[in-house]
Amino acid sequence: MIPKEAKRIPIRPLALGEATGHHHSLCTLDETPVEDVCEMYEVEAEGGVKTYLRVTAEGVALTHQEHKTQPIAPGEYEITIQQENSDWGARPVVD
Repeated sequence: MIPKEAKRIPIRPLALGEATGHHHSLCTLDETPVEDVCEMYEVEAEGGVKTYLRVTAEGVALTHQEHKTQPIAPGEYEITIQQENSDWGARPVVD
């Protein structure tokens, strides 16, 4: 659930690869502009800013230069950056 105090922001890539420059971005499977079927929000939270996505229609997908395009079902999502764990602790995955 997107918090009521979250502020709507422009659509942007969900994750950027620091090492490769690749990105995880939203697209539509037809000619519909992403901004017509997706809303992105941010809210200040303990530990930093949290980002949320609302998909309002079918036909939205996640793209990346090295992976297959993945459809995203309508709904609300919290955007998180994947962590990798080791004996030395956790850190964000670097793409």
